[in-house]
Amino acid sequence: MMQLNYRVRIPTSISQGNPIVMIHGLFGDLSNLNIIAENLAQLYYVVQIDMRNHGRSPHEWSMSYSVMVEDVIKLLDKLSIRKCIVIGFSMGGKVAMQLSLLAPCRVSRIIIIDIAPIKYDNHMHDDIFHAIECVNISGVISRIDAQHIMQKELYDLHMVLFLLKYFCQGFWRFNFLSIRDNYHYISDWDIHQLWRGPALFIKGALSTYIKDCDIKYIYRQFPKAQICTVPNAKHWVHRDNPSYLLDKINKFIIS
Repeated sequence: MMQLNYRVRIPTSISQGNPIVMIHGLFGDLSNLNIIAENLAQLYYVVQIDMRNHGRSPHEWSMSYSVMVEDVIKLLDKLSIRKCIVIGFSMGGKVAMQLSLLAPCRVSRIIIIDIAPIKYDNHMHDDIFHAIECVNISGVISRIDAQHIMQKELYDLHMVLFLLKYFCQGFWRFNFLSIRDNYHYISDWDIHQLWRGPALFIKGALSTYIKDCDIKYIYRQFPKAQICTVPNAKHWVHRDNPSYLLDKINKFIIS
C-alpha cells in the first residue's frame, strides 16, 4: 500500500450525506472529473484521488485492482472516512466496483461511468502505447514536438492532447512502463462477488465500452443497478454532456 495524492473539497454549505470519493481513468489524474467535483462540492465533502502511477501519486511496478483498492482503503482510513459514495470513470470505475465488492462496509453507493465488470481486449490501447513509445524513443522534450510524433501514430487529436497534459521536458507524469506492463490486469476482471447496494451505471450513447451484451454481467454482480445512457456522449461522458451526467448523478445520490 502507498499514500495516494488527493484533493479534498469542503462543501460550501452544511455537508449532506456520506463523503464522495472520485477516481479517474487510465493515464489521467484527479483533475479529470473536476466538473463533477465542483458541482457536488456545493453540498458534499468530496475527495479526488490520484491513483498509483498517475498524477502526483507514487510510482510502483504493481498495479492490480486489489492493490489499488488497498490504496484507496488506506486513504479512507487516513481521512477517517468510514463509509463513502464512490464515483469511478473507466479504470476508476473498475476500482470503485472492486472496492464495493471487497470492502462493502466502506461503500454506501457506487456510480460507474462508462465501464462494465468484464474483461476488455488486451490490445485495446496498443495505439496509445505505441504513440507514447515513439515519443520516448525520439528523445524529444518539447510538447509540440511530441504532439507531431504522436499525431502520426494516433489519429484521435483529443486523446493526443489529453496525454500531452502529462508530458513535461521529456518525462511523463504517469508511470508508462508500469501501466503498459500491467495492462493485462487493468483490462481484466476476475472478481465475482455480489454487491446488493445501490449502483448507477452510466454509459455514453456513442461509446462502445458498455454494450447491450454486457448488461447481464452488470446485473449479475450488482442486482440493484440502474443503467442510464447519456445522449451525445462518447467514452468521455463528463466532457461530452456534463449537464445531463450531473443531473443523473445528483438524482441518484438523493434517491
